[in-house]
Amino acid sequence: MKIEQALITQLMILLNIKNGKNRPSEISKELDITLQGVVYHLKILRGKRYIDDNNKITKSGFDFLYNGLNNIENFVHSSLINIDASLIWESISDDDTNGGDRLYLYMQDGYLHSTKSVKKVASGRSIKTTKKNQCAGVTDVNGIIQVNSAKITVLLLENIEKIDKIYEYGNNVNEKINNINYDFIGIVGELARIITKNIKIDVKFEYAAIESSFEAAKRGFSSLVLISDRLFHFALNNIKELQTKNPEIEINFIHV
Repeated sequence: MKIEQALITQLMILLNIKNGKNRPSEISKELDITLQGVVYHLKILRGKRYIDDNNKITKSGFDFLYNGLNNIENFVHSSLINIDASLIWESISDDDTNGGDRLYLYMQDGYLHSTKSVKKVASGRSIKTTKKNQCAGVTDVNGIIQVNSAKITVLLLENIEKIDKIYEYGNNVNEKINNINYDFIGIVGELARIITKNIKIDVKFEYAAIESSFEAAKRGFSSLVLISDRLFHFALNNIKELQTKNPEIEINFIHV
């Protein structure tokens, strides 16, 4: 599939018009292209009756925009598949394998495994001879690797100056924790460390707990992260960035 730069530019201009930006100067600033370039493409779009004389999108313009964005989506999807297929994935080999063997892929205990003996939905090709229970390289991967659904729960603790009796507050935290389903617990900061220690909670992630919880979720494990309100404000931008990169992961916030 071939997508020309002019087509992409016209689609982006139409998308801006659909979203209420009708003035060429607005569109120029939004897309970071010259005003002359915007005027040039508006003339083409008007000639094709995709916009009217007032720079409003028409029915045929909307259809053109919808179909064009779908074509770009399909192009990106197919390109990602091609790139993905050329990558080499790490897996734990369940069998002795030779280079070129067809391997079937599945997740177990949060790690990718490969097997010759049990057919799975996803498969790939071994890149070299590998002994059983060693790390195998797999390429030409296709199909869907089944991963358990997982989520992240962030438990927001009161700041230390608002807590009168730390042990009583820890009991309140423990009640909250008992009502949450999770596989691992992570902590951020000293207050979370003291509270989990007082209520004898086994902590899995003590450092980079936010990042670790997202990594665990991608591998099928749900996590609970304890953090004070104060430290949460410092971590918020990082959380938003991780959410943007991993939109499929559900994250919930609970106040104690």
